[in-house]
Amino acid sequence: MRYKVPHGWMMIFLCFVHISAAQHTTDDLRLYDNFKPITSEHVFKTEGYYNWGASIIKGDHGRYHLFYSRWKKEYGFLGWLTHSEIAHATSKSPSGPWTFREVVLEGARNNRWDAITAHNPKIKYFDGTYYLYYIATNLGDHAFTEDELIETAHTGYSHPNWKILRPNQRTGVAISKSIHGPWKRMDKPLLEPTGPITTLTVNPAIESGPDGRYYLIVKGDKPNETRFIRNQAIAVSESPTGPFQILEKPVIDAIDTEDMSMWYDESRNRFYGVFHAEGFIGMVTSADGINWEPSNEYVLMPKKIKRADGSLLVPDRLERPFMYCEDGSPKVLSLAVKQGDSSYTVFIPIENSTYPKPNSRQLAWQEAELGVVFHYDLHVFDGVKYGQGNNRIDPVNDYQIFNPEHLDTDQWVRAAKAAGAQFAILTATHETGFALYQSDVNPYCLKALKWRDGKGDIVADFVASCRKYGIKPGIYVGIRWNSFLGVHDFKVNGVGDLRENRQQWYNNMVEGMVKELCTNYGELFEIWFDGGADHPDNGAPDVLPIVRKYQPNCLFYHNGQLAEARWGGSESGTVGDPCWATFPYVATGAGESAKKNIAANNFQLLKEGDPNGAFWMPAMADAPLRGYNGRHEWFWEPGDEAHVFPLEDLMTMYYKSVGRNATLIMGLTPDPDGLMPQPDVERLKEWGDEIKRRFENPIASTSGQGTTLTLKLKAPHLMNHIILQEDIKAGERVRRYAIEGQVNGQWKTIAQGESIGHKRIQHFDAIKVKGIRLKVLESTGKPILKNVSVFYVPGI
Repeated sequence: MRYKVPHGWMMIFLCFVHISAAQHTTDDLRLYDNFKPITSEHVFKTEGYYNWGASIIKGDHGRYHLFYSRWKKEYGFLGWLTHSEIAHATSKSPSGPWTFREVVLEGARNNRWDAITAHNPKIKYFDGTYYLYYIATNLGDHAFTEDELIETAHTGYSHPNWKILRPNQRTGVAISKSIHGPWKRMDKPLLEPTGPITTLTVNPAIESGPDGRYYLIVKGDKPNETRFIRNQAIAVSESPTGPFQILEKPVIDAIDTEDMSMWYDESRNRFYGVFHAEGFIGMVTSADGINWEPSNEYVLMPKKIKRADGSLLVPDRLERPFMYCEDGSPKVLSLAVKQGDSSYTVFIPIENSTYPKPNSRQLAWQEAELGVVFHYDLHVFDGVKYGQGNNRIDPVNDYQIFNPEHLDTDQWVRAAKAAGAQFAILTATHETGFALYQSDVNPYCLKALKWRDGKGDIVADFVASCRKYGIKPGIYVGIRWNSFLGVHDFKVNGVGDLRENRQQWYNNMVEGMVKELCTNYGELFEIWFDGGADHPDNGAPDVLPIVRKYQPNCLFYHNGQLAEARWGGSESGTVGDPCWATFPYVATGAGESAKKNIAANNFQLLKEGDPNGAFWMPAMADAPLRGYNGRHEWFWEPGDEAHVFPLEDLMTMYYKSVGRNATLIMGLTPDPDGLMPQPDVERLKEWGDEIKRRFENPIASTSGQGTTLTLKLKAPHLMNHIILQEDIKAGERVRRYAIEGQVNGQWKTIAQGESIGHKRIQHFDAIKVKGIRLKVLESTGKPILKNVSVFYVPGI
């Protein structure tokens, strides 16, 4: 049945929609890195039963109540459609462990709409009353026996009854004044399929809005589809029991989605919903409850669950996400797991950290300290000096000039390793738009070459070399410029429909390329979008969900939604002093979308960060190896060997980047033969050897917590360097410090500074001391120093 909404109510409703849409709201909810590993306490199984579809509510006396589906295993997994019942369990914590209490709803029989089952519940509390939303089905006028239901369950989809049971699935509600019941069922389902859904209305998600109305999401089949694809519809009512009006616009229309869970975030004035789709658990958001869009964290998590022992749970099926919120914050994500002949519910605790800390990808990136980026593109082969301005707008005349006859990516990676690099990045595409791999979506790639009969794949060679020599591989994707396709600052040239159609084609191609790079070459350490990838709201390709889905351990750098690292404000290989790992914004923006104050004072905010920033975003210092004496060459140029940085300049960069809490990335330039030039190889080796000479063997080391840390030596010793390192897993806590040396029984200040973070290299005039004392003069929490090491480096 489709209910008719009174005209006056609809006018009020439309007015509310207009006002809500005009409000300024922000989607800054970040959960992707806040899911804690699960233990056995977070797993709820019932002996002899399949468990499914959980929903949590907090009751009196601090107890938590779980309502969930279950059916006996003797009926088989498909018995959910014939024998599911709703059970009740309790716990002292929303993450478990849970204890079964009783069955609260079963199939009602008696020729009712919910005669056969009670399944997939959602428990809600509105205005002093509990509402238990659930789905059920019936066999119409067909009389049935228990034996027939058992036969239907065992036979499954091919049984004739399946074609009756499935289209008769509907959503209803049972009501009680007590969480313990009794539960009074409604005589009719809440609504019938219409608008964006057909066939059925199932798996309810409901929330009250700030206007006092109720927003219900249900699942149905997508209309006019020959494929089996589901849609999510939104319905609105003035009452938790209806009547509900299904609106014409679906919640999500782009992909096949399942099983929404929904809540309203008062602090953000936004609705949120989680769902599951192929390969991931996703999140959408809405400012008004009606117009929904992907959240900035659209891919909330891949369908893999971390265990406390470090292993991963990768189930056969991971569905029915439910987000339990308390005091306005998500606390637990529950998921239904199907693994072999078992199904159960897991409850993933969510960390609510108010202090910025690195995620696992950022931590690995900072601990790597030094990496390289190999720039390679068509114009390396034209014998003409690279000019960035014309390279961005003028296509290379003949792409067949690409012919690295002696290509040796092993040699590239060995050179990087000799310098001490822990990771290496390759420009899979740059400003010409030419792709250095076998792409099925971009025809302007190595497939088009005569070189290696069109079968070459430099990305594959590069990644294999990295793994051979223990270097972590990363990929640089240039999408902001593409001279071949006429893309300038993300925008395809042209006017009208021609431009719009080409822009959509380009965006689809870029998204396809990112998926190829994320799925064809194994695990990546970093993906680097040159100049950022802009925000999809600005018409840019939507790349973040692809990386999140297929490369959950890959550092994302960066677009308008997220920057897991930040450019350090120059291409000098140095950052400011101090240089904090925190930043006031979750993204730096790209091109014209960047916030104006980020570029102020010659990018001071990027160079120094913000000690009070809410987001962890460590700095990247970058420079080309061939940048000495007025040159700045990211790509190989003929006759440029004299512009390789001298060793002393490289060490200065190291001190002013790695030694100032940044990660240094050095640009390297393979030549037209496909080799790193020998002068560059030799300089990299000298650099690596010098870093080891200075810092491989400390005189002494210590670690500890607190505002004072003392390192005593067995005898007075000359020293001129100290390395300080915080345990940044707990965040960046030290704000100001002093280093004192014990000279002739007296403590003397020999150095001081502000930030420490992952690493601070303090260089001072040589002094003979009997001990070192670190005094933290100001901090935002208990300082945790994982390393204090002293060195004497002769000759500097």
